[in-house]
Amino acid sequence: MMSNRPSSWDLALRRHVFLTLVLVTLVAAAFRFPGLGYPPEEYFDEVYHAKTALEYLEGRPPTEWVHPPTAKLLISAGVAVFGYEPWAWRLASALAGTLLAPVFLLLAWRVAPNERAALLATALLLLDGVYLVQSRVAMTNIFAVLFQILSALLVLRAVVPERLSVVRMVGAGLALGLALSTRWTSLWAWGFLGLVFMAVRSRRVLERSKGRVSTGLREVALAGLAFVAIPAAVYIASYLPWMIQQDRTVLDVVSLQRSIWDYHAQLSATHHYFSHWYTWPWLYRPTWYFWWSGDDTVRGIVALGNPAIWWASVPAVVWALVSGWRTRDPRRLFAGAGFCLLYLPWGVAPRTLNFSHYLFEALPYACLALGMFLDHVWDGRLALAARAYLALAAGLFLLFLPFLTGLPVSQTLWAFRFPWGGGLWTWFPTWI
Repeated sequence: MMSNRPSSWDLALRRHVFLTLVLVTLVAAAFRFPGLGYPPEEYFDEVYHAKTALEYLEGRPPTEWVHPPTAKLLISAGVAVFGYEPWAWRLASALAGTLLAPVFLLLAWRVAPNERAALLATALLLLDGVYLVQSRVAMTNIFAVLFQILSALLVLRAVVPERLSVVRMVGAGLALGLALSTRWTSLWAWGFLGLVFMAVRSRRVLERSKGRVSTGLREVALAGLAFVAIPAAVYIASYLPWMIQQDRTVLDVVSLQRSIWDYHAQLSATHHYFSHWYTWPWLYRPTWYFWWSGDDTVRGIVALGNPAIWWASVPAVVWALVSGWRTRDPRRLFAGAGFCLLYLPWGVAPRTLNFSHYLFEALPYACLALGMFLDHVWDGRLALAARAYLALAAGLFLLFLPFLTGLPVSQTLWAFRFPWGGGLWTWFPTWI
């Protein structure tokens, strides 16, 4: 008689997965929580988002209304518990950035061909500078990426099995709703995952239904639930505090969305760190969030991606798409298409005031492509180059770490210049 108890191999596998997730989470937390209270004042978009979080708590009209409320409501949780302190209004971002690491690893385990590729992809994401900076500032971006990656994970968990799971589709709908109610740019993730759903389920339905209409109707109903009904409900629910405090209705929420669109579509403001969307992967113009100098030291925070990762992102995505198409590998195609569909829409977006750190929403898919490429060459003729690349990415992360977290640097080191004019941290004139 067979036992339903898990085997020793199953238990060892579960323990391995659990410990790996815990380790990745601890590594992420180790870089996100120390020194979270510096700078000791609002900086960059914290002057809007942290302030708006406080206004939600005090029942005042929000200063920042051009993004949906979810991120600001989450930021307000830390303020509600610990007061309006710098580390408190950044606490939710640090938690979101920490949670993103294990969620991405779970997605990478599902997408990558093996565990090594998944771990390589996760290591690269953890070594990215923009990922770290956005995890330590009270802004909306890190929440959007967390919910987008969670949506991708839940959608894949739902669509790959032969029969579509109601519970998993509901979970995917909730995650999509949280992403959309954080930033409208999540619409691109929503569209990409909708295409993934249709591509996978259309084949499943054709294979299984054999002309039965009921099967197709069930799939359509669950798709409508996960991609329309639940996200819409979550989106409206995110405005409940605003509606209650300001005595507004759902019709007012709908009207506000037109105002949000008009704001972004008609935005004519300029900014010193503006950059065109097609320059982002090449790190042409990173954004300095904060700067301070005095007492023979400088401190700064710059949203600079890891050059080893960002400069390799487009080539890795091209490799994933071309090789994935030739070999009919859905894993590589998923990574390549995810990057393209979360990045290229910026070329037609009506908003004109853009910053290079906006590429961050597409970056996890570039890391998936890079992880799969490194795994592909890890044991071949390029084995040494693959290991050297990973070491280079780690070295660059450590090099820029002081200006990702605001650590003090001596004026002498900051003033050092190479013969071509670049500094240790400002390699090109456009990096200043």
